[in-house]
Amino acid sequence: MIGSNIEHYKIVEVLGKGGMGIVYKAFDLKLERFVALKILNSDFLSNPHFIERFKREAKHQAKINHPNIVPVYGFTEENGILGIIMEYVAGETVESLIKRLGRLELQYALSIFKQILAGIGYAHLKGFIHRDIKPSNIILNNEGVVKIMDFGISKSITEGRALTKTGTKIGTLLYMSPEQVKAKELSNQSDIYSLGITFFEMLVGRAPFDTGTDYEIMEAHLKKNPAKVSSLIASVPPAVDTIIAKAVQKSLSKRYATCEDFLNEVNLLSNELMYVKPEKEKKKTKVKQKKFLTGDQRITTTKQKSKYYLWFSLTILLFAGLIYFVYSTVSTFWENDDYIPKVRDTGRNTYVSNPAYILKSNWTKIESPTDENLNSVTFVNSTLGFSCGNNGVILKTTDSGNTWSISDSSITNILYKINFSDNFNGIAVGEKGTILLTNNGGQSWEKITTRTFSSLFDFQFIKGTLIVIAVGANGTIIRSEDGGYTWNRVSSHVNKLLYSVKFINNNIGIIVGWDGEVLQSNDMGKTWRQITKFTTNYLRSVDFVSEDTGFIVGGGGEIYKTTNGASSWKQIPSNTISGLLYIKFIDDKNGFILGNKGELLTTSDAGEHWADISSGTFSTLKSIATNDNKTIIVTGNNGLILKNTLNSN
Repeated sequence: MIGSNIEHYKIVEVLGKGGMGIVYKAFDLKLERFVALKILNSDFLSNPHFIERFKREAKHQAKINHPNIVPVYGFTEENGILGIIMEYVAGETVESLIKRLGRLELQYALSIFKQILAGIGYAHLKGFIHRDIKPSNIILNNEGVVKIMDFGISKSITEGRALTKTGTKIGTLLYMSPEQVKAKELSNQSDIYSLGITFFEMLVGRAPFDTGTDYEIMEAHLKKNPAKVSSLIASVPPAVDTIIAKAVQKSLSKRYATCEDFLNEVNLLSNELMYVKPEKEKKKTKVKQKKFLTGDQRITTTKQKSKYYLWFSLTILLFAGLIYFVYSTVSTFWENDDYIPKVRDTGRNTYVSNPAYILKSNWTKIESPTDENLNSVTFVNSTLGFSCGNNGVILKTTDSGNTWSISDSSITNILYKINFSDNFNGIAVGEKGTILLTNNGGQSWEKITTRTFSSLFDFQFIKGTLIVIAVGANGTIIRSEDGGYTWNRVSSHVNKLLYSVKFINNNIGIIVGWDGEVLQSNDMGKTWRQITKFTTNYLRSVDFVSEDTGFIVGGGGEIYKTTNGASSWKQIPSNTISGLLYIKFIDDKNGFILGNKGELLTTSDAGEHWADISSGTFSTLKSIATNDNKTIIVTGNNGLILKNTLNSN
């Protein structure tokens, strides 16, 4: 849409993408100013519920006029495109600020947080709950003024339950209040909880419960208290702990009732911190004053000084003894092997215990021409290979993965999977139903038009045929019988994210997805049936080493194995609790599992045993491929490319 016009707004560039739509920077040709234009995803145009919710966002924000909230200028509905016109804010999100600085200094954090409380408090007074407060929804403009964004899932207290039903979880998991986790009716105090979590992250550099599985994060919101910030950051006073603790109380009766109550205590803290300097200056001024004494005054003053010096000396001695005692005790504590000061994740998936954290590795990091996330990699032959990722990027190598260059795909949509059926014919799939085809070995790519608008995450060629099966969001399964040029929708009977598809042979195929969904086909993908769930965790990838033996990996470090051709599955041990994203067997013995925190598991006996090896990185690993020369390439987030050879493991 870049360069096109919607009414009198000319689209300039993409600012960001969210769950409901894409936000563009646009130029208002009438008023000659830049605006932000949020367009509803085409996936939702057929859903009256989402259209109503999108219009509701415009109405809500239009009613909220506050200097710390992004204002709405208008609403557009032209040629089936729905959009909200908002103020364009040039600046940086708090999320980006935290990533850049590591964490925010207390006074700086307070100056930002007070503005956030003022904006959300105003929205509450107008009868609106934000319900998705987090650092990425808060931006500082170039003048340092806070602007709160994305009231897309905000709710008017007066609306009741008509549009958002009780029993639906709304928000972002790391910042959800206990009420949100339980899918209960929400109030202003839910936003206050999220504000407390956000304040913690601003000061520490991470959310308090940013570890473990989705289930463990939800359990933490329900049962655990955040660590004291003063114990993590020495310069932060205990008063901050008290404020955060009250904001994130599980009990509503103990939590701040309003943002005004919250702001009052934050202001008191801010004033106390500012009061320290004048006190020190006052003491320095007194020291400079001299008073000349004579006679009895001098004798009396001398006696007083003697007493003072005696008490001062005793105090120093006692203080020195106390320091020695504390030092001895703490030294002994530090020498305890169970205590690791720099590591706060005490679970199995700590930075120290995670094998990916070991810097020494047999994997070589290859220079990448992009910093986009690389979601998939494949080899066409011994030298030619491709990788694809975010923003439509396609990389190409012609020297077995030693060097990579960018190959033009002419799209900006995320590409999730790329693969070839032979030396010439290949497919790449991605968000919004994107399908690219090549019949010349990747020299050029043709975009295929389909009736599918859901994101596509994976596909597979059925060997020896022109049949291709692709899977994606909203339970999408599409099937092609001509190598990918035309596609037909196949019923999945589910409305979940479907992540991975694998055919054991030409007839039997397995699909895995969200909430432990597993589907099976026995007729070349023409029909699919759900099999009995063996987990409620998400399942991300499936692969088979033979027609009998296969593996599924997913959230919480879960690994499942079948030895009877997918008739039944059994969980096998795993040494990690991180999300496992991809499993791939590169021959009949050797296989790899990739994780979202740099985990790399390997087997050389067809999956009988799995060993942790070091990838040398803590980045998310997305895909793995090998060529005829047994060169192995792993790709991941931020343009990561790793190289190894099979015999070096």
